[in-house]
Amino acid sequence: MVRGRVARLLGISAPAPPPIPAPEPGPDYKAAWNEAAAKGAVDAVLTGSSEDFFEYAGRRDAEVVARYLPADAAVLDVGCGVGRVERYLAPRVRELWAIDVSAEMLRLARERLAGVSNVHLREVGNREFLASFEDRRFDVVLSFLVLQHLEREDAFLYLRDACRVLVPGGALVTQFPNLLSAAYARVFVDGAAVADRSPGRVRAYTEAEARRVLELAGFEIEEVWLGGVDDPTDEIYVVGRKRRS
Repeated sequence: MVRGRVARLLGISAPAPPPIPAPEPGPDYKAAWNEAAAKGAVDAVLTGSSEDFFEYAGRRDAEVVARYLPADAAVLDVGCGVGRVERYLAPRVRELWAIDVSAEMLRLARERLAGVSNVHLREVGNREFLASFEDRRFDVVLSFLVLQHLEREDAFLYLRDACRVLVPGGALVTQFPNLLSAAYARVFVDGAAVADRSPGRVRAYTEAEARRVLELAGFEIEEVWLGGVDDPTDEIYVVGRKRRS
């Protein structure tokens, strides 16, 4: 302020004020998943899986979603990766939109899904969420092995946006790692000691937390069950419905 006052008295221009620093950006999910895809996309999506198990898991998850599909459904997959589920879900729906933050994952998905005309892939920004889709656009939204890699607040914002883009009565089908299982309890304890934690690290939930976050996002809980390959309590599957009114 003193320098500006002196400048005015001398009839010269005051020095420009220092720029206001930009706010710190949020987690760079895009960089983390592009790097992971470059190292090995299949392992990044489903750690430690063989090619056969990767395909089996894609078919299995497509079967889960199929239970909630109306006829001639429009579907959105939040976090499609390389198109693991799309290959098996596409023949069951009218159109399937699939988003991901990673351009490298989507490049591989395009190769995997070449010739599948009703799948539309779209890259989104780190915290763009579902802004590029209009209200009441989809009958079903699915998200597997994705919300667990987001900050809880960002996972919630995706869920809230999923509710917005669903038709009234539309279904959300999703999954969370179960903090009460032995495997994810170990992941939490081991990860707590890591100083430079990845933006894409796993965040586990309890069943009560999974239910509550969906309710806060506007869903009515229709079904909850536990599943898993090595331990049947490892994963929490939740189906929520958008309220009709």
